[in-house]
Amino acid sequence: MLNRRFLRADLESRRARVVGPLGPGPGFGALAALVCVAATTAACGSDGDTRMLPPAQVAMYQGVTPVFMTDELTIYEVKKGLEFPILAPKDGMPGASSGYEPYGREPWITLKDVRVQISWTLTNLDDQAHNVELLVDPWTEFGRYWPGLTLVDPEEGKYQPNLSALDQYFPLARSSAGDKSRLHGTFTYDDLDEVARDFGTAMDLIKFPPTAYPGGQPVDPADQAGLLPTYVNHAFDFENHSNKDPLVKQWVPATVAALTGIDFGLRTYEQATVALEIVVEVTDQGTAKVQDEGSNDPLLAPTTTIITVGTAGM
Repeated sequence: MLNRRFLRADLESRRARVVGPLGPGPGFGALAALVCVAATTAACGSDGDTRMLPPAQVAMYQGVTPVFMTDELTIYEVKKGLEFPILAPKDGMPGASSGYEPYGREPWITLKDVRVQISWTLTNLDDQAHNVELLVDPWTEFGRYWPGLTLVDPEEGKYQPNLSALDQYFPLARSSAGDKSRLHGTFTYDDLDEVARDFGTAMDLIKFPPTAYPGGQPVDPADQAGLLPTYVNHAFDFENHSNKDPLVKQWVPATVAALTGIDFGLRTYEQATVALEIVVEVTDQGTAKVQDEGSNDPLLAPTTTIITVGTAGM
């Protein structure tokens, strides 16, 4: 079913604009973030094909500046980018070719080449409880997803944050509660495969927007952009699997570009002192496209393209 969070307003009344690619807003990167750099070294997994990256952290503190604020909504958010050790092709990127939509050419890195898993720990450093949103957004060789916000009520100027690729709420007890103030979890290889698949689906939706509302009613071309955020957020909803979902499966790429990095971070709707640490495992599927530890072989350059369905950045 459609994500109800994005169906509170009638679809025809939304008329949201899509600016894409939209440059990152003031919350991009390290602004308003307290970032810690781990002093550990990378290690290889026991199977020899998995590279475990050093722990990476990002944190929010009480003095953080909101990344978005209206009379009704205040959002605090911090994010940090993490590049994966993906090798650059020795003979250059594949040339343009048909049959690889929405990318326009064959991806250098696919799910057959590289898979990723993320272990995470959330810690509340305040002596008061907080509800915290853990966010992960994908990079591929074709772009970097930036959710932004969507205008859901033009008359009243109301916005809602679009979903991140992994977007989950967690209640954290106060720091004095001991173990209850910390949460641990893992986004599995299957979860991150789905993130890559969803991102490809979102890119295809942006390139070839839906021409009908979910009920089948044709969409006026002038209103297509208003429907697009609903479809993209539906694709990214953690409960939906794009390749099996009747609403969006026709936009799932036949060949899916694998992840080459992520943006990870935190969001709250009140000031808080909260930290997130992640450990990423990058597994080579036997195609030798992950850099060996200690190697100086050149890495794939991080993408500079921002992909979004947002009408406002954060």
